[in-house]
Amino acid sequence: MNAFALLAAAALAAAPSASKKDNGGPIFIAPKVGFIKPVTSLGGDLFLGGEVGYLTPLLQRRLALVLEVNYHRPSTSGTLRGPQMDNLGQPIEAPYTLAEREVAIQLSAVFRFPRALGPLTPYVGAGPGLYLHRATVESFDSTTSESGGGLGFQALAGAELPMGPGGLFLEAKYHFAPVDFLTTGDVNAGAVLAALGYRLRL
Repeated sequence: MNAFALLAAAALAAAPSASKKDNGGPIFIAPKVGFIKPVTSLGGDLFLGGEVGYLTPLLQRRLALVLEVNYHRPSTSGTLRGPQMDNLGQPIEAPYTLAEREVAIQLSAVFRFPRALGPLTPYVGAGPGLYLHRATVESFDSTTSESGGGLGFQALAGAELPMGPGGLFLEAKYHFAPVDFLTTGDVNAGAVLAALGYRLRL
């Protein structure tokens, strides 16, 4: 009986420490905002995003499945030479703007390391994504647009700090998003992102 009592006391003592590692329910939602810099010549831009996730019972509740949607609109500008000539026989030049709108729908497997850095929970993840593009060029008093979509992938890393009913997090991500338009050519329209957000556990 004494041995049984000792085992029961040890189990009760271990239970609170486990709950500290994983507070809240298995479902979480998170709005996020940050800065994105495409790997092309497009300039950096603000991006908005949101995620819904499920913390699975696998691997001691460290593996999460996350569905994320984000939007951004980087652009670039410069000068184009047209086919026509001016009175001096020089090609006519005009300013142009190229804007790339992208909606990314991504599914990631994310592995968490609860309290691995003191109060911080670092995590890493990767997965496929569907990237919907719309490129718009404005030049020579005309506007040309192309739309399309394609599959790509993303990799991410971040750290979360417990705060209230959830956690404040800082995250970095890389997108690989191929696109083949007349206005852009066959390029990777992916980007590097840095985001700040709040993950609420439900």
